[in-house]
Amino acid sequence: MDNDVIIAQVKAFKAESRQEFEKAVEALVALAFRYRSMGANFLWDADPVLEQEANAILRGLSDTLAAKAKARALAIIRREEWGWEEDAWEDANERGDVPLLTRFDQQGSFLRQLLEIWIAIAFVEKISQSYLTILIIRYLANPYQSSFWKGLPKGLLNHGPGYQRDIIEQLALIGSDAIIGSVRLAEWMDARDNGATYYIRRRGSFYRCDECQDLANKPIPIEVPWDFTHARCMCYPEFHYEPLEI
Repeated sequence: MDNDVIIAQVKAFKAESRQEFEKAVEALVALAFRYRSMGANFLWDADPVLEQEANAILRGLSDTLAAKAKARALAIIRREEWGWEEDAWEDANERGDVPLLTRFDQQGSFLRQLLEIWIAIAFVEKISQSYLTILIIRYLANPYQSSFWKGLPKGLLNHGPGYQRDIIEQLALIGSDAIIGSVRLAEWMDARDNGATYYIRRRGSFYRCDECQDLANKPIPIEVPWDFTHARCMCYPEFHYEPLEI
């Protein structure tokens, strides 16, 4: 598999994820400003209609990103004529402790909590809807360069290191895992059905990773499905068609 093809699709997904994220932030802020009378007491669950509409926006973001990641993955699989499109996608993204949609939903939940605090502050400080939207997107894209939120009391968000996290980048990484995982699994399915007897896990990164290193460079019977060692794993399978000698 030409890695340049995978990289191109991953980059395209990252650009799409930023656009979808910014649209969701804009929609959430616009929704919140319909309830500006709450002032410093703003809470998403203070009004059932408000909460329902906010959750619908976040669910839409999660579903849209999953659909776009799937389209990118299938574009690679079909280009290579491997077949197994739906099976590869479904299997890859239900593996591990946290399925794809759940990972997207977790980021939406984190975004909702942050916005709840920032919107309440904006209502008190009389910040306009448009300017607040700009500030939020700037902050979440690069928390370390934003000065607007440095005045927040310590411990206010109670997220520890997760407070200064680039959610846009995180969404892109989740999608990247989904795309690459599906493609690698489709490769394995194709090799299995075309006579491969085993594969060897090769390191695709020079970063130190004891988990990957322990598994790398050893023959694995083709009956054992390909899987990544961890999120954002860069390993790849090298397929062999001669008998496996152990």
